Amino acid sequence: MLENIIDYVNVAFMYYIFIYAAIFFISTIFAMINLQEAMDRKKYSNNIRIKNKANYIPISVLVPAYNEEQTVVQCINSLLSLDYPEYEIIVVNDGSKDRTEQVILEHFNLQKVMRPVRRLVQSKDEISIYEGGSKIKITLINKENGGKADALNLGINASKYPFFVSLDADSILQKDSLSNIVIPFMEDEKTIAVGGNIKVSNQVVIEDGEVVKVLPQKKWIVIMQTLEYCRVFLTTRVWFNRFNGNLIISGAFGLFKKQSVINVGGYDSQSIGEDMGLVVKMHSFYRKNKLAYSIQYAPYAICWSQVPEKLKDLRGQRRRWHIGLMQSLLEHKYIFLNINYGLIGSFSFLYYLIYEMLSCIIEIVGFVFILLAYYTGFINIQFFITFIVVYVGYSFVISMAAIILENYIFNNMFSLKVILKLMIFSIIECLGYRQLCSMYRLSAIFQYRKRKYDWDKIDRKQHNKINDKGISVKM
Repeated sequence: MLENIIDYVNVAFMYYIFIYAAIFFISTIFAMINLQEAMDRKKYSNNIRIKNKANYIPISVLVPAYNEEQTVVQCINSLLSLDYPEYEIIVVNDGSKDRTEQVILEHFNLQKVMRPVRRLVQSKDEISIYEGGSKIKITLINKENGGKADALNLGINASKYPFFVSLDADSILQKDSLSNIVIPFMEDEKTIAVGGNIKVSNQVVIEDGEVVKVLPQKKWIVIMQTLEYCRVFLTTRVWFNRFNGNLIISGAFGLFKKQSVINVGGYDSQSIGEDMGLVVKMHSFYRKNKLAYSIQYAPYAICWSQVPEKLKDLRGQRRRWHIGLMQSLLEHKYIFLNINYGLIGSFSFLYYLIYEMLSCIIEIVGFVFILLAYYTGFINIQFFITFIVVYVGYSFVISMAAIILENYIFNNMFSLKVILKLMIFSIIECLGYRQLCSMYRLSAIFQYRKRKYDWDKIDRKQHNKINDKGISVKM
């Protein structure tokens, strides 16, 4: 009886791994094709409208900030360096308990103003507003703490332009990010939202919106996340563009048509996965009302964001992400296998359900039963070794394909030494780190009711800089 149970679980786990491998293989192939097409369009495009920046759409950049005194000034400075003709910067200080407000006021010399704020979507009231800036207008809005979603809603209410960017205060935009992320809107008027490409900034020196140096990667936890980000942001999301299937636009960097967000009531302040929740709501609204729309992903629109450097921060982040994923999928469960939602319901939702939400359960249970079968003698040593070799080999190939693709697309960003280090860690990652993240996500399932409103704050540091001696330092 026990042997039969173990056999059934192991066979199911094998099928799960095989299908997952097939999906990533297909998505990688499609990503390579799509990115090459994008490169060709970018290089040979004769579209006068896109090349003429006088035609670019004015954008409001919204930066929600809670206890971000370490990074917010660098974030705003990077925004002031953007190569874009018309935009405004709105920082919403969401009841910070540190010196976030003071460092912004001191650094940018903002002055208090009295101005009305429209109520387009629900949010808590502003406490005070400061404005300043010469060429680019900077607005600081102080409010009582209500969470990131509520801060973004207030930013939407205060914004004056028809499109807005949501940007984390610990992130830095590359100089041409706005110019690249706006292109899908200019190519297709049905576009209502576009996600940007998030890259790990912990080992990168960025000045005036450009990478000036890639530092040797020392912390294993950062290297592992670098591999993760390359895989996710250059494979699956590019492929999902083909059928309008992206259900997530990272909260770190995304561009939205403001009226489309207002149509669905803005961000949900009761969700800690406000980024995915908004995108799924937009899919649902436009499908229900039979309106033509497009939600896209722009791989060339780059945002550099800090990732956790401590295990406790990684645990909090992954637990929060998973709870946000669960909230979004459970709230919109009516989409699942609903023919009215096309591939969104039959494939995208199914993918996020099985290979995102439930994957932590499947992977942990699968590995436990494989080990149990080996130690009880239900499988032989040859099968066990073959499974490990295939699993590690598949993970290695997928990771290296993503790294090589990234290096090719973004002009040899990684040195040979860095690539070799990533190759070594891609072997280690699939046996240890991935199971650790699965355990963190599994804990989110068991603690869902208790923690579905908790926001685990990650420790932040200033971004890397070059000092007077030309040496890169982390402040």
